[in-house]
Amino acid sequence: MAKSQVMITDTFIDNLSREALLKKVFEKVEEHRKSVFIVTANPEIVMTARKSSLYRESLLKADFIIPDGYGIMLASKVLKQPLEEKIVGYELLHTFLKYASKKEKSVYFFGARKGIADLAARNAIELYPNIKIAGIRDGYSGHGDHIAEEIANTNPDFVFIGLGVPLQEQWAAKYKYLFEASVLMGVGGSFDVLSGTVKRAPQIWLKYNLEWLYRLLTQPTRGKRMVQLPVFMVTVFKQKWLNSNKKPKQRRIF
Repeated sequence: MAKSQVMITDTFIDNLSREALLKKVFEKVEEHRKSVFIVTANPEIVMTARKSSLYRESLLKADFIIPDGYGIMLASKVLKQPLEEKIVGYELLHTFLKYASKKEKSVYFFGARKGIADLAARNAIELYPNIKIAGIRDGYSGHGDHIAEEIANTNPDFVFIGLGVPLQEQWAAKYKYLFEASVLMGVGGSFDVLSGTVKRAPQIWLKYNLEWLYRLLTQPTRGKRMVQLPVFMVTVFKQKWLNSNKKPKQRRIF
């Protein structure tokens, strides 16, 4: 039987299929009794958690940390604890939007540069006409207590947070208590793609797990972030060689 969680460096990744994840999340949404905090983990997130105890504490408060990307899947294979399925964050965003449209749920777009979240919401409405927009706010107009309370007061069913790593997960962990029954998920640069201002990699690049290379070629400014990929793999091999995949003192809070 596959382990329910796989530890990659210092971060526990949930080992479940996309179908199982959606079933659990949608059950919580329909019960309307508890908020759900989802982290879409990639090597950048894992390495940031390794370097920052504050960020690592934020991840411990997540309900689900899912493997978003080939790097995490490859790491799990190197550690001989293969994760069941890659769950891509951008695709999960669309799944939630489709669900919200079908069930007439409300969504809040929070983050990105001024105007980007508005465009993303507009395109989302075209794709999923029955969604209810609880609110839209860019990531440069503040993200403190007052903003969090304002967003929570709209009672959104879904809050998509495009503040980037590590801020989006820290924000969700800090303010999750304000949301009685919402799904909170950091979406990174997904608003840029959904808005049409940034193109997603063509399907052939996605098929061969080369989205990272496409991003690097089309967005050279991402070069500094891409440097973390080989560092991440070296860290994973070190974990394997030193047999250091022991559970940390504190696990995630559910």
